[in-house]
Amino acid sequence: MDIDKSVYNFIKYLENERNYSELTSENYQRDLSQFFSFVQHFYNLENVKVEIITKQSIRHFAGMLNERGLKNSTISRKIAAIKSFFKFLASDGTIEKNPASGIKSPKTEKKLPIVIPLEKLVKALNTFQIENYIDARNKLIMELFYSTGIRLGELVSISIKDINFVRNTIKIYGKGAKERIVPFGKIVADSIDTYQKMRVVKFGKYDIQSPLFISNRGKRISRQMIQIIVKKILEEVSEQLHLSPHVLRHSFATHLLDEGAELMAVKEMLGHESLSTTQLYTHLQTNKLQEMYKKAHPHG
Repeated sequence: MDIDKSVYNFIKYLENERNYSELTSENYQRDLSQFFSFVQHFYNLENVKVEIITKQSIRHFAGMLNERGLKNSTISRKIAAIKSFFKFLASDGTIEKNPASGIKSPKTEKKLPIVIPLEKLVKALNTFQIENYIDARNKLIMELFYSTGIRLGELVSISIKDINFVRNTIKIYGKGAKERIVPFGKIVADSIDTYQKMRVVKFGKYDIQSPLFISNRGKRISRQMIQIIVKKILEEVSEQLHLSPHVLRHSFATHLLDEGAELMAVKEMLGHESLSTTQLYTHLQTNKLQEMYKKAHPHG
């Protein structure tokens, strides 16, 4: 089968049925393009067909990436894209045998997530001055990220209809087309109210199908714009590098666990499939306890 058509069908499947973000889909498409380009040159082929790919082809590709000095995490992501692609082709009957079955990715060290200290986040949110629609929107973006722990793509996709203003909950469309309900408190509720009033003044009335967050042009706000907004606000209270919306997700989970929240409850709110993913935040607590022990205990 034609490679371009196979990849096209796979990307559409990720976006339409698995609800993958545009960024993730682009990364998968780029990784697959690199893989097939490698196969074409490595085996000196004029055209590459999915049927000719073998386990050895994929292992050669991984070896090439390793020789180039790529990080294990990057190699793992590329191998994951290949495995997911051939699993898709095998499931719909395009290929009889999955060449990526049994291929193992290199082990990667799990880096502890970046977390903004509670007092700094409180400062950033409490000193936020609201003078216009943009201010109200940006404050709500920050509040929602920190109060719910949702991902960037999940926040972008929220529409008015997804919010239950009686129960103070939001229906979130997460990875793999999975839905979950996340709660929010009075602070977020007040921020939503302020934002909606200012939005009506600027753009007029809107229906429940409308996106929650919109740009100055009245269109659904982009991922890139939200990243810029969050980075700028966080830089005012933190000197850490790589400040992004995901830092607020990490801070949400860490601060909940610090205050005694159950690990399973945090897992559900974050939308993690595996508890082991959520357990990464417990390492932060361990580090914190060790620091306290060293400072407070005579034999520390």
